[in-house]
Amino acid sequence: MDGFWRASAFLTRLPVRAQAFQGGPHPLGADAAAFPLVGVAVALPSAVLLVLLGAAGLQPFTASLIALLLLVALTGALHEDGLADTADGLFGHASAERALEIMKDSRIGTYGALALIGSVLLRVVLLTELAARSPALAALSLIAAAGASRGAMAWLWSRLPSARPDGLSGRMEAPSRETGRKAAGLALALLLVAGALTGALAKEWETGFAAVVLPALLGAGGLDAFRRLLLRRLGGTTGDTLGAAQQIVDIALLLGFALAL
Repeated sequence: MDGFWRASAFLTRLPVRAQAFQGGPHPLGADAAAFPLVGVAVALPSAVLLVLLGAAGLQPFTASLIALLLLVALTGALHEDGLADTADGLFGHASAERALEIMKDSRIGTYGALALIGSVLLRVVLLTELAARSPALAALSLIAAAGASRGAMAWLWSRLPSARPDGLSGRMEAPSRETGRKAAGLALALLLVAGALTGALAKEWETGFAAVVLPALLGAGGLDAFRRLLLRRLGGTTGDTLGAAQQIVDIALLLGFALAL
């Protein structure tokens, strides 16, 4: 639980237990196995809000947008910031050295702005698709995607070298491969639970099976494609690219849930 609180302090704006930081230092990478649980915790308020707004009579699009904006606020837009910086660095046909310089620049460029707009729109639209069928299913998908995508982020961090040793991912000491496997295993467990609950809510075991297989395949495919891109363009990962990985997998998982339902 101390690892959960320490990871939560970095990944979210939620209040944490100060006692968890005693007896340090505590490298963030050592706590990466708790990333999926942090994702579940930070998504819970948004999931509850999504259900309540639907019950209050708001349209699915409006409820989904408000719920997503709450989630972004609770994370301090940490992963969205990484996505924007990564898009600016990788999609400008710059060398690896220049791409890393661009990613350190706090100013947002055209690619970054488009990536942010696309990420928010895709997630809102996919949540709307789910909420139109059932707010409860949309809330469940939101929680599962938030947790599993952070597990995928931890796994990626454990598998790639740091492209910038003096950057965030280098300074924080990457998780061991064992820690990365634990995070990935917990992410898969979340998808299995979400699939079982989805099947129960939909009263169709085929839907529950699809709600596990499709998100898992799309999420793993998106993560592997992004991993290959990072190796080819940068030779490793950075703090920004880890945030981008979370966003990519989150969208892929929500797409999988929407297709399954």
